[in-house]
Amino acid sequence: MAKKKARVRLVDTTFRDAQQSLLGGYLRTEEIVPIAAMMDSIGFAAMEAFGGATFETQLRIHQDPWEYLRKLNKATPNTPIQALIRGQNLVSKRNFADDVVELFIKHAANCGVDVFRVFDPLNDLRNMEASIAAALKAKKKVQGALSYAISPAHNLELWGSLAKGLVNMGCHEIVIKDTSGLLSPQATWELVTALKHMVKVPIDVHSHCSSGMAPMAYMASVEAGAEVLDVAISPLAWGASQPAAESVIAALEGGEYDTGLDLSKMWDVQREVEELKHRHIEHLSPVADRIDASILRYHMPGFMLEDIYAQLDAHKAGDRAGEVLDEANRVRKELGYPPLVAPIRQMIATQAVYNVIGGDRYATVTQELKDYLQGLYGRPPVAADHELRRLVLGREEPITIRPADLLEPQVELARQQVRKLGFEPTHDTVLIHLMFPSLAPDYARGPQPEKQDGERPSTRPAPASVERPQPAAIQAAAAEPFPAGAQHGHAEFDVEVEGEVFKVRVSGAGLSVVASNAASAAGGSGAAPAAPKITEGTVIAPMQGLIVKVPVKPGDVVKLGDVVAVLEAMKMQNDIVTTVAGKVSAVYVREGEVVTPNQPLLAIA
Repeated sequence: MAKKKARVRLVDTTFRDAQQSLLGGYLRTEEIVPIAAMMDSIGFAAMEAFGGATFETQLRIHQDPWEYLRKLNKATPNTPIQALIRGQNLVSKRNFADDVVELFIKHAANCGVDVFRVFDPLNDLRNMEASIAAALKAKKKVQGALSYAISPAHNLELWGSLAKGLVNMGCHEIVIKDTSGLLSPQATWELVTALKHMVKVPIDVHSHCSSGMAPMAYMASVEAGAEVLDVAISPLAWGASQPAAESVIAALEGGEYDTGLDLSKMWDVQREVEELKHRHIEHLSPVADRIDASILRYHMPGFMLEDIYAQLDAHKAGDRAGEVLDEANRVRKELGYPPLVAPIRQMIATQAVYNVIGGDRYATVTQELKDYLQGLYGRPPVAADHELRRLVLGREEPITIRPADLLEPQVELARQQVRKLGFEPTHDTVLIHLMFPSLAPDYARGPQPEKQDGERPSTRPAPASVERPQPAAIQAAAAEPFPAGAQHGHAEFDVEVEGEVFKVRVSGAGLSVVASNAASAAGGSGAAPAAPKITEGTVIAPMQGLIVKVPVKPGDVVKLGDVVAVLEAMKMQNDIVTTVAGKVSAVYVREGEVVTPNQPLLAIA
């Protein structure tokens, strides 16, 4: 007699991954909690509803992520709450010291998280150690997630080795995390079968429907022995989200993989989620809410393709999409075939655009790329190209230790900073300040009042600005309305802080701050030299952005590849390097100035 298969368990992602993928994470606490309470009786293995990019979005729309978690926990006594944690990054995009990781995990557990799903964009297990250890210390369930990728480096031997490493760290389950929708039925069957032979813990399959293959991959996974599947309530399923819970339940019903869940309990929830989707229809991405077969052609996630097209449109270079897509795969190969998950995919997309429209490959290099090649993101599947590393880093050697080992403890300093700002240094406040210091001041000021017609102010993210601490007086000035007579969407303020005068410019490009006395650098006139016609020695801006740093001055001798300016654009700091050697004859811009595409920055004789 054949052994009866265990029931397939389902994890619901509606209020984390699903709404993040389709609606940008804009659902509010008062909208989520009542529906989550209705879902509590359905019988999901867990409800992934915390972490990821939704934490940041909640701050942007002045929602308290910690209070949301506490209310959600109270409303769902029968369903474990699951959080997605990006290893040493937690819910941000930079590494934190181990004391921050431990405090964040401990506090999340105390506020209601029962299951921690931990992953790393590079599958560097060293970046997952602290989060996994902290969750185990909090006596919570831990899932170790493998960021799925297709490349010559990603074979069954590598996946098995990573899975064994996660189980040895104490993970209770292994997740195949396919954010790109690249899992084919055959690849899924082979991978799940291999993992079932290598580790003796349940296997969870998480995929996105972007390419259209996820439902087929799910069926192949349960036939190969996977015990858990990730799904979403149907109005927020499909497209860039997960397969629909209702469809998966119905497809498996009555067979050996039956979930045991009752479809009749789903329809009221489905109706409520449908109404919620229509309420936020302005946030629904038309690109995300569909199948995109181009994913199968280029082996890139839909969001990466969208990002490339958007950047090319901004440069009026849409006709060069084919070149950039080929370049993106070339860049990825040179970087050691990292999985195309956030924030790596954005870094590769941006660098590919620079390499194509800039004329010379790597003439403009983002700070993120430099950090990656220095090893500050972790260890890629294979070593990055040696020549590329030499070109970008010069004689600097990449680190070989765990990136977080370079960081000093951060919690106590953050407590002191929060106290100086006049706030009680609770765990809630300190962790928000640590995760997103650039958002914390605006979040602390509270939401803007509603307009007279009752319409809420826009909840779309503000334009990117330089993420560095500014005096409180400058932050306050930036919050003031434009002075009378301000035109063309920008305004300037002079703000005195401890005897030093800063000029604050607010424009469509964001907030920039420069010391007013910096204007005297050009003979006291406050104006940089007028730029002549562009010649071979002219360094130009590759795009619109904010000049963060100009490390050279007239008379300096520069070598080929030297950094001559740092420009912030698209939330990244980009090193502008010279493609000729010689002496700097003129500098046409100042730090804090917003420049336009192809604007001359400096000249080299």
